[in-house]
Amino acid sequence: MRETRNREYPEYPLVGVGGVLIKDSKILLVKRKNEPGKGLWAIPGGLVEPGETLKEAVRREIKEETNLVVEVLRPINTDEIVVRDEEGRIRYHYVLVDFLCKVVEGRLRPGDDAKEVRWIDMRKAEKLQLTDSTRKLLNRITEGFFLVVRNRDIKKVLMGVPKGHEHMRVAFELVDGSTIVFHEATMENISRGIVEIEMHPTRRALSLIGKELDKRKEGYSKYQLIEEDRDESEIVEELTELLGIEGKEKS
Repeated sequence: MRETRNREYPEYPLVGVGGVLIKDSKILLVKRKNEPGKGLWAIPGGLVEPGETLKEAVRREIKEETNLVVEVLRPINTDEIVVRDEEGRIRYHYVLVDFLCKVVEGRLRPGDDAKEVRWIDMRKAEKLQLTDSTRKLLNRITEGFFLVVRNRDIKKVLMGVPKGHEHMRVAFELVDGSTIVFHEATMENISRGIVEIEMHPTRRALSLIGKELDKRKEGYSKYQLIEEDRDESEIVEELTELLGIEGKEKS
C-alpha cells in the first residue's frame, strides 16, 4: 500500500477496510509483516486512500496482499482500534469497515505487506495468534444465527460437484448477497426426511441431530445426521416455538 499519511500518532482517526473471503468453511487470512499487528494473522485489508471509495480500497488491498481479484459484496462488520503508548498517547487509531467478498480470479500468493496468506478452517483459525479485530470478526461470523429462506429470498441455486471435489455441493445464492452451501450428504439426509413426511400417510414431523460416530461405513464422514426417537407432537411444538409461528403461515 502507498503510504500517504502518518499511521503512528495520527491527528485524527484513519479509515481502514478489510475483505472477508470464505470458502468451504475456510477464511482467507494473511500473516502481517508490518505494525500494527506484526506477526499476527488477520483478514486482508488496509487504509483507504484519498479519492477511493470503500469498495475500491477493499479490492486494491486484497489484490496487493493476496494477488486475488475479488467482487466486493456488502459491509458485514464495523470495528475500531485504539492503541496507546506507555505514556498514554494515542499511537494508532483506526475505524474499520469489513466487507464480504468473493474471488473472481487470481492465483493466491502473499504480497509485500504479508508474510503468508492461507485459507484456514475457521475453527482452527480461532486458535491462531490473531489481531484483536480479526478475532472479534471470527467470533461474530461463527456465532449462532437465525435465518428463514423462502423462494423470494433466493437469487439462484447451483448444484454439482466442484472442481477438485468428489461430492456434490448445493449452493443457495440469496438476493442480499449471502451464500449458503450444503454438502451432498447433508442434503440427502434432509431430502429423505422430507420424502418420509410427505409420503407417509400419518407422519407430520421428525428430528435429525448431528452426531459424531465411532463406527461408520468406509468412505462416510464421521459426522452424520441421525433421526431422533421423539414424539411428533414434541417436534411440532419445538418447531413452532423456534419459528414463532402460530396459525396458518402467510406467504
